[in-house]
Amino acid sequence: MAQVEVLQRLADEPGLGVSGLASRQRLATNTVSNLVQQMVSSGLVERLTRPGDRRSVSLSLTDKGTTVLSAWQAANDQRLGKALQRLPEAYQRAIEGAVPALAALAALLESDDQIRENHPGTEPAP
Repeated sequence: MAQVEVLQRLADEPGLGVSGLASRQRLATNTVSNLVQQMVSSGLVERLTRPGDRRSVSLSLTDKGTTVLSAWQAANDQRLGKALQRLPEAYQRAIEGAVPALAALAALLESDDQIRENHPGTEPAP
């Protein structure tokens, strides 16, 4: 599951470095570094040295990484769709109605995390 989360994050934010990725995923940098190394060895992710800073790298999905992520997402969508169909119709409507609010909540939390990351000691507005 951790690899899928890394693939999803890099699909959404290509070019992140290891520490940025670790921060976004709320994991220790050494944990992410080891995971990324495994994914590089598997051909899912590539490291590119950033111009002007040979110690810093940008991470991005390879074609294989994109394919693996797409396959996982399709399988997950199918699994979720089948499970939703087994629920009573009232529950299906309730879940469907909640999706926009949940998406807004997730975006707000992500924004708060980025504010804290880019401006340490600053709390997002209430």
